[in-house]
Amino acid sequence: MTASFSLEGFVYLLGASRRRDARLECADHEGVTWVRVLNLSHDEEEEEEFARSPLSEVHIDAALGRTARKLIFEDGTVFETSDHAGFSQLDAGSRGARLHQLERFGPHLVAFSIACLAAAYVLWRFGLDILAALAVAMTPSVVVEQIDRGTLQTIDYVMADPTGLSQEAQTRARMIYEQVISALPEQEREGRKFTVLFRDMPSVGPNAFALPGGTMVLTDDLVQNFANDNLLAGILGHEIGHVVGDHGLRRLYRSLGAYILVALLAGETGPLMEDILLEGNALLSLSYSRKQETAADKFGVALSYKAGFDPKGLKSFFEKISETTGDAPQWMSSHPSHGNRIEAIDGFIDALPAR
Repeated sequence: MTASFSLEGFVYLLGASRRRDARLECADHEGVTWVRVLNLSHDEEEEEEFARSPLSEVHIDAALGRTARKLIFEDGTVFETSDHAGFSQLDAGSRGARLHQLERFGPHLVAFSIACLAAAYVLWRFGLDILAALAVAMTPSVVVEQIDRGTLQTIDYVMADPTGLSQEAQTRARMIYEQVISALPEQEREGRKFTVLFRDMPSVGPNAFALPGGTMVLTDDLVQNFANDNLLAGILGHEIGHVVGDHGLRRLYRSLGAYILVALLAGETGPLMEDILLEGNALLSLSYSRKQETAADKFGVALSYKAGFDPKGLKSFFEKISETTGDAPQWMSSHPSHGNRIEAIDGFIDALPAR
């Protein structure tokens, strides 16, 4: 025999309840690698052999951390040892050995961890937006309508009361709304169920918001305290911009992360997704990004101008809000600061074509 080596450990015999000290010997003979397990007791004058077999016919268990390694013979005899370095000579080059080597801490593991973090960042930075766009494209209109209904129900239950506006004030606001909507391309108007509603929401103040399906809500404070047609037209154009740009759905899907997006694209939304779509609570807790707000401002200015209103209306709204509430730093909010929005709106107005 040549190239032999041995390992000390324990043997478990089939049908026996206790382990025994043993030695595993491995050697090449006539081109075949053999392994045998011998009694390690010093009381025996002659070697007692428990098992013998070609190495190719025994089962070597997969390495798992620092746990003991096992060699299992066809007759059920099990040899166990904690000599990992020696045992590695038995399964050197095998798939399990290579995997165990990769699991050990070292530069390769640090590099792999860094690569995983980089991949996660790329997914967060770019992948979620792509998946969100796909999810929006695949969302049936009936689901979008249900999101509007569920969100509006939550609003009415949690923070809104029926409007206290006079019929005259409501009619005036609706006329402005209809004029702005009429400036939309026909395919945009027909593809969504645009509607405007009024709610008394003292905790929200003068505000307006749009739901993904086209439902727009104006607060009583906005209609009463900003009685300017151009201003309302600019605000309505801004909210319509959110709807046309699918900003609500995009922020909803993106916030839910890769797990829900994959589930949606696979056609299985599950109980969690059903709760979100039916109740609408998740949508209320999200804010538009600065990029979406700027896009909606640009859209609102252009749409109100196309509808025949003064495009400075939206600018005047932010000027008045800034006078009463101040201008919080942009980095503290998901929205651009009022000053930055006013400056950007001036640029949008200058780029409008002459009538």
